[in-house]
Parts: sequence; structure tokens; C-alpha cells
Amino acid sequence: MRADDALDVEPAASPEPPSGAEGFVLEEVEMRGFMRYVERTDPPLRFPEKFTVITGRTGAGKSSILDAITFALYKASTRTDPPANATIDEICRPGGHVRVTFRQGDSRWDVRRGFTTKKEAYLEVTRDGDTVQGTIPEKEQTIRDVVGLDYVGFRNSTFVRQEEMKELGSARGADRLAVFQKLFRLEIFERALDRAREQHVALQGEIRAKEADIAARGESLQKLPAAQARLAGVRAELASRARTVGEGEELVARAATALKERQANHEAHVRAAASLEDRTNRLGALLRRLAEVRRHATDASALEAQRDVLAKDAEDLEAKREEFDALRERSETRHRLDLAAQSAVKLFEQAKKDHERRRDLTKDKIDGLYRKIASLPTDLNRDAAFDLLRDEGRFEERVTRIGQELAWLADRDALVRELALERARAEKALENIRSKVQSIEQDVFVLSEYETQIDDLKEELRREAEESHRTLKPLDDDKIAALRTLDAAPFPDANRVRLQDLAREVQEKAARREEADEIAGRLKTLGDPGILLRDLEVQERALQEERKAAGAEVARLEPEETAFRTAEADLDRLRKALDEERKGLHVAEGEATQLARQIEDLEGEAGRLRESERQLDEVRVRLEVADLLVNRVFHKRGVVMYAVDQLLPELEIEASKNLAELTDGRFSRIKLETYEEGRGHGIRILVQAVDGLWHDVGEFSGGEKTQINAALRFAIAKELASLPQAGRTYGRMKTLFIDEGDLGSLDTEVSRELFVQKLFRMGEFFEKVILITHLAEVADKFPARIRVTMNPSQESRVDVLA
Repeated sequence: MRADDALDVEPAASPEPPSGAEGFVLEEVEMRGFMRYVERTDPPLRFPEKFTVITGRTGAGKSSILDAITFALYKASTRTDPPANATIDEICRPGGHVRVTFRQGDSRWDVRRGFTTKKEAYLEVTRDGDTVQGTIPEKEQTIRDVVGLDYVGFRNSTFVRQEEMKELGSARGADRLAVFQKLFRLEIFERALDRAREQHVALQGEIRAKEADIAARGESLQKLPAAQARLAGVRAELASRARTVGEGEELVARAATALKERQANHEAHVRAAASLEDRTNRLGALLRRLAEVRRHATDASALEAQRDVLAKDAEDLEAKREEFDALRERSETRHRLDLAAQSAVKLFEQAKKDHERRRDLTKDKIDGLYRKIASLPTDLNRDAAFDLLRDEGRFEERVTRIGQELAWLADRDALVRELALERARAEKALENIRSKVQSIEQDVFVLSEYETQIDDLKEELRREAEESHRTLKPLDDDKIAALRTLDAAPFPDANRVRLQDLAREVQEKAARREEADEIAGRLKTLGDPGILLRDLEVQERALQEERKAAGAEVARLEPEETAFRTAEADLDRLRKALDEERKGLHVAEGEATQLARQIEDLEGEAGRLRESERQLDEVRVRLEVADLLVNRVFHKRGVVMYAVDQLLPELEIEASKNLAELTDGRFSRIKLETYEEGRGHGIRILVQAVDGLWHDVGEFSGGEKTQINAALRFAIAKELASLPQAGRTYGRMKTLFIDEGDLGSLDTEVSRELFVQKLFRMGEFFEKVILITHLAEVADKFPARIRVTMNPSQESRVDVLA
């Protein structure tokens, strides 16, 4: 029903801006694999009309369209912003993309961003059909330059979001001020304040460091006289140590000459001692070899007898091994056939159990359905119900037809009586049928469904019996064949015992043969002990003579070797004393060099001290500038509040005008003023109520607060759309997006129509106005409508309704 005072809302007629006007104008959006838009939107979402509404149930994916726009342009969205903090990979699948087409001035831009199936990111940008070249960061910079806004500026310019409109009516003035700062990009001054504070702290630290440096340099200059005196003492020590080193070098040279004269006798003594040691070692090894050969000669006869006994015990090894291999092959064949028979039996039994389980399960389902049928309050099924309905229609038609015939044959009494009786019978039958029809309810269709399920299960039971016969027959045949084959290959217990005995005998006889072969090899290695003993005795006598001669030569050279060792010790002592003197000389030289460098640095410290004092004066000047920026310029009492105070008068006028339109003149004045609260600042929003007094926005009802917030937000949107293009701080936006707008709190149809009417008037400043709402009565007012739905698979779909 339509209220008597409802307003007719039509899009406001306004002249279209020239096509070449600066500003972002959205034309087309295409999505695939983005959030819940799994399939590609075909055709793409187009916005040919000035006013478009996007409708759908909560959670269907309406706001995802706005996220798709910012994803394509800036690779960011509200889903990836804090506190949501989803990742880009989570909102756009591999192989997914978003394409956005927009106008900026006379140019038509097409931006396509997404991921390949291998999760590789890509970005394609075209201008009037020409591809823009470059890396992804270079193309993103091109987009920011063309739009004139970065991601934060784009979202906060003409994206009117429900939560933001509620923040304008916040109970705290500081929260309202934060919204104004965000929308008009004034937070840049807060960032500048933070930078100035950081610089202020850094400069204070730099001053402390400079002051400490100056104090340290002054303290260093006091060390210069002591360093000069120490350098004179070290140079005198250097001269004394140089004379001592020269004398030590002469003593070392004389001792080295004396040692060299005794070198030949020392080398002869070394050779004689080495020869004596070699002959002694060789003689010892030869004597040990003689003892071993004599022992082997004694053991050789015993080894030959042991070998003959072992060889006789292992004579029948091959015959035993052949018998063992034949029995083992028969045992393994029997084992394989037994495993095959067991497997065939298991397959047959398992298939039989599976068939019985499926059969019993199907029977249980049938019994369950019969119990459900017995519990139903009706014995009518769907076909019987339809027959009753058809009979009811047929008898109703008969009663009606007889009534018409009675009217036609009113002058023929006999036929009238006959028709009257027939109509009475028909009416009685109709009454009986209608009583049965009244008993038709949902259980009739449930009964039919149960009967259909029973028929299907019986057919399934029949197919299961046929399938079981086809499956079990070959498995049973395989089982019988495997058991027959097993019976045809017997292996009695006597054979098993014989196989165990043969395994033990073969192992023992093989060990005896191996031992006999090992003894034969040892005898072959020993050879003839008599010949070997004679050769070794000759070698022993020769080595005894050589050792005796080497001992005599060592004794002759021993006095000369003692004199060589004494001269070598004297030379080593003199060299160590010389090395100590040289180390002391090098230490003194290093100390003298270090002292000379220290004196040079200290003599230059005065100039560096003057330079540090000059730099300290410069830093103090910079600190005064930073202090001025922190406490005077960028403080909220400074440029931030000045900028806000400059914006508020125009916003008051426009917001008051908007509020009068939204409330049909009930409220018409809004006052905006800044104030200090504690150590911070805030914005006070006052509205003149019907009592003529000014009240804070928080005192109004939910619907009234929504109208006040909307009036303010529309005023801000108009102001932002009118600001001059200025790099990435402000950029003209010719497309207005309103997400929900909290229309649900507008509790009357008139309030909602006034809201929509105001949206249409916003077309005077924007080429496109796009509203997202779930209210059908609001959506019906718009000439272009897009509906977002969700299929059973939880995937979003888009339909263009008008």
C-alpha cells in the first residue's frame, strides 16, 4: 500500500556534463575468480544510466563489487585492510581477474588485474585501445597519476559507506574530527607533526652528541705535553736497543761459523747410527722369522693328518646337497599352492560377506520405510489424491452442467425431475469426495515418495542378487581349482623331517670341507721348511757382521758428535737472546710511531674542535625550527584546526540544505563548530530541533540521526567532488558510490523516498550515482537495477533487471 503523503521520486533532470570534463567516471566491471564471483560476469556489469542500484540479500556479494574496483586499480580492498587483514591471494583465486573500464577526461581507460593459473600476478592497462607498457609498479603509478588519487584518497573521496555515516554521529567529537581528517586528507598534517616530532627528538640527541664530542676533544688536548715527553724517552731507548742488537748479530755469526765446521762429522755420525739401528731391527725380525719357521715345521705333519680326516667326512656332500635341493623345491611349491588356495577362499568369503551386507542393508531400508508408512496418518498416496482431485473437478463440472440444463429445460417437468435427482446424487458424491479431499495433506506426497523409494530398493535388491551370482560363481570356481591343485602336490611330515635333517647334515659337511681346504692352503703356503731354514741362517750371520761394523763406527765418531751438540746449544741460546732484543726494538719503534701519530692528531684537534662548535650552533638553529613546527604549526591548534574551520561554513550551508530535503523541512539547520576537549580537539554537530533549540546529534532517534549523517556526508561528497585536481591529494570524482547508507533505520516510506530523491539531486554534481541496498522498495525507484544473488554453491551471480 502507498501512503497518502508518499512522494513521487523521479531522477532529477540535470544537464549532462561535457564528455571531456575531468573526473573519474565508471563504465564497466568484469570479475572472474574474485571472492564469490567464481564464474566470469557475462556480460560485464555496465553502468550506462546516470543512476544505478545494486540489490541483493545480505552477504550475497554486493559490496564485493566496490572491492573489485579498488583491487583492479590499487591491488587493495576493505577485505585486505586492517582489521580484516585478508590476503590478496585469498580474495582472488589463481586464474581469476577483475577488469575495470572508466573515463577520465576525453580518454577511456581499461585496467585488468589478476593472477595466472600458476599464481603469477599481472596488470594490463590500455588507453583508448593502446597498451601502456612498463613494469607492474610503473603501470600502478600511471593509474594513480590518471585518477589523481592513491588508494586511501580514492576510497575516502566519494565512497559513502554505512559505518562511516554512523561515525559522523559518534558520541565523541574527537571521532568526528578523525572522520573529517580522513575524508579531506588532513591526516597528512598529523603525519607531518609526527615527522617534526621525530626530527625534534633526533636534533636533541644530535646536540647532546655534539656537546659530548666537544668535551671529549677539549679533554684530549690536555694530553699533548705528556705525549711529547714520552716520545723523547722512547727515541732514546731505540738508540740503546739498536746498539745491543748489532753486538748480538756479531756473536750469532761467529757461533754459526763454528757449528758449520763440525757439520761433516755430525752427518757421518748420523749415517753410522742409522745403519746400526737398521741392522739391529732387521736382525730382530729375522730371528723372529726363524722361530716361526721352526714352529711350522713341527706342526706340518699334524695338519696333513687333520686334513685327510676332514676330506673323508665330506666325500658325500654333493649327494646330500642334491637330495636337499629336491626336497626344498617340493616344499616351496607346496607352500605357494597353499597360499594361493587360502587367497582364493578369502576372496570368495569376502565377496559373499559383502553381498550379504549390502542385501541386509537394503532390506533394513525397506523395513524402515514400511515402518514410516505405518506411522503416517493417511493411507492415500499421490496418485489416489490426484484421482480424488480430478473426481472433485469432474463432479463440480457435472453439478454446474446440470444446473445449466435445469435452467434450459424448466418447462419440461419430467426431465427436470430426472435432472434434479441426478444433481442430488452428484452433489452427494461431490460432498463425499470433498470430505476425502480435505484429508489430503503433505503426508500424501510423503507416502508416495516412500512407496517410490521401496520400489527402487526392491529393484536394487533384485540387481544385487543378479550381480552376486555373477561375482561369486567365478570366485567359487577359482577356490575349488586352487584346493584341487593343492591336494595334487602333497608334502607329508616325513619329508619335512628329512628336509630338516638334510639341512643340518649339508651345513656340517660343508663346514668340514671348508676347513680341509683352509688347511691345504696353509700347507701350500708353508712350502718346504728345511730349505727356508738354511736360507734364513745364512742371512742371520751376514747381518751380525754388518751390525758389528756399524757399532765400531758410531763409537769412533761419538766425541765429535758431543762437541757438535755443545756448539749447536750455544748458537740457539745466542739466537734467542738476539730475538728478544729485536722484539724490544720493534715494540719501541711501534710505540714511537703511535706516539708521533697521536701527537699529530692532538695538534689537529684544535681545528676540529672549532668545527664541532660551529656545527653545534647550526643544529641549535634547526632545533628551534623543529620546535616551532611541533608546538605552533602542525599542532591541532595550528594548521589542522585552521583547515577544518575553513571547511565547516560551506559544509554547514550544504548540510542544512540537504537535511531540509531529507526531512521535508522538519529539520533545516545544522551547526558545525570545533572545540577543545581535555588535551585534544573535536567537532560538535548541533541540529535545530522542532522546539527551536539546538541539540547534539547524539540526542536524536536512529532514523533522524541517519538523515542528519546522510545530509553531512552528501555535503562532504559534493565538496570533495568540487575540489581542484591536485596530484594524489585531491582528484575529481564524477562517480558517487553509496554502500547501504543505513536506510533500514528510516522507518517510513516517505523518509526513504526523500532519501532517494536527494540521491537523484546529487546527479547535478556526479555523472554516475550507484547505490547498494537490500531494500526492494528503494531499488524500484531507480531506472537501472542490478541484482546480486547466491546459488546453492555459495557463488555470487549478477542479473541486470533494467
